[in-house]
Amino acid sequence: MRALFLLLLHLSILLHPSSPSPVLAGKKSRGTDAVEQILRREESLRAPPSVQLAAAQGVLRRLLPRHTSSFLLKVVPKGLCESFSCFRIGSVVNSSLNGPEIMIEGSTAVEVSSGLHWYLKYWCGAHISWDKTGGVQVDTVPSPGSLPRVEGQGVKVERPVPWNYYQNVVTSSYSFAWWDWKRWEKEIDWMALQGVNLPLAFNGQEAIWKKVFKDFDVGNEDLGNFFGGPAFLAWARMGNLHGWGGPLSQNWLDQQLNLQKLILPRMIELGMTPVLPAFSGNVPAIFRKIFPTANITRLSNWNTVNGDPRWCCTYLLDPSDPLFIEAGRAFIKQQIKGF
Repeated sequence: MRALFLLLLHLSILLHPSSPSPVLAGKKSRGTDAVEQILRREESLRAPPSVQLAAAQGVLRRLLPRHTSSFLLKVVPKGLCESFSCFRIGSVVNSSLNGPEIMIEGSTAVEVSSGLHWYLKYWCGAHISWDKTGGVQVDTVPSPGSLPRVEGQGVKVERPVPWNYYQNVVTSSYSFAWWDWKRWEKEIDWMALQGVNLPLAFNGQEAIWKKVFKDFDVGNEDLGNFFGGPAFLAWARMGNLHGWGGPLSQNWLDQQLNLQKLILPRMIELGMTPVLPAFSGNVPAIFRKIFPTANITRLSNWNTVNGDPRWCCTYLLDPSDPLFIEAGRAFIKQQIKGF
């Protein structure tokens, strides 16, 4: 996990250089070299092919339990793709009635899973979308032994860009607030089938922040007035308001932390790179008293509830203040320890 944090740090730095990097004829740009460095680093941190294969087989088993023997899945990290990553679909030669009929190879488990989705969509007329937009519709998939063949040399699909990013920071409030592991497992399967390999993983951060802020002498009452409730996490995390819908119980904090400990390994097993939160500078009001010399600004009223000012006007620690670095480093260390 330490390496994962470093990878994401490199990603943010290298993709946002301090000065433009023009593309020169006949030469790679500095940005291209940076992406290649990140990809090499990412590859070195990825789960072994055997682990990824087991994860891809799990996606197949949960999606089409009757067809687990109908597909031959292979994770091929090297030599399969011309560019970033890819999958290849073909018919199995001399397939038997109870044996594999279709072979799907991919550079990661995500590519294998998205190759499975591609085959089901374009050869079997199946539809696999998000729950609220149709969900899983696989009634058109023929019975084992009768799957449509992929003629000729098969089909190979190259990914045009390295990463397929998913979510934004408010979905944790709009959609995910009450999900359990069963629902998250279904979502991660959906991500893999859609080719997502760079998803946000924001669960459990309040439990981490509680431990961090305790080390900065922030008490439970002050944290209760700082954290928003489960359905308002996004607004509290972004510093739009504080305390509304809270306080968060220790049971809820523990539940979210334990959930994250299931989410992260599954994403990594599938060859994904989870994107974890970092420190934005949003701090409890008590920080002004604990650190009177720190550069902390009280923000304006983004919104208040029933005209009550106690929910508005959060506090932001200036990123140039040494305390910002100290708090941010403590949060990352605590995430590594916690996950």
